[in-house]
Amino acid sequence: MSYVLGLTGSIATGKSTVAQIFKEWGYPVVDADAIAHAVVAPGSEGLARIKEAFGAGVLNPDGSLNRHTLGQIVFHDPAQRHKLDQLNGGLIRAAIQAELDRYRAAEAPLIVLDIPLLYEGGHYLAMVDGVLVAYVPAALEKARLMERDGLSAADADARIAAQLPIEEKRARADFVTDNTGPLAALYPQVQQILAQIGITHTLRNEE
Repeated sequence: MSYVLGLTGSIATGKSTVAQIFKEWGYPVVDADAIAHAVVAPGSEGLARIKEAFGAGVLNPDGSLNRHTLGQIVFHDPAQRHKLDQLNGGLIRAAIQAELDRYRAAEAPLIVLDIPLLYEGGHYLAMVDGVLVAYVPAALEKARLMERDGLSAADADARIAAQLPIEEKRARADFVTDNTGPLAALYPQVQQILAQIGITHTLRNEE
């Protein structure tokens, strides 16, 4: 029977780095962000819904979604963000469930559901058996986000405020990785979490 591990964190806390370790070790990762991108690909129903709701100004000249423009709208207005979530949430959930079902049918011992808004979404906790939070302190989260995306302090605060505080997520988690240190420090942490789930993984020297 497959164990579905929900992997989350907050923006710029290193969730994708943890996901990459699971991929390196051969465990399937269902990437909710990638699915959300596919749902709004050019010509898709999801993109048509966004254009109707927010106007043609959120599209690039080639007809693809301008994520920066849309982000400026939704990250500064909770009502607009809620509207966006309502537009395509059902399409995204159905695609995620199909991926989980596919890996379950293949009898994968562990399936990682990589999803930024696991707690905020309200729909996804029922899909997982446990939750792993990739954690860094809030001050480091903000500094990394500003550096990574070239954001002002105000824009970084707006994006962080759109999610539950990282300390609240850590308190609710079944498992936590400390992502403040180097990459090498994460491997034994992930190994220990697998052991807690009941899966044995032997670290190689380079890990």
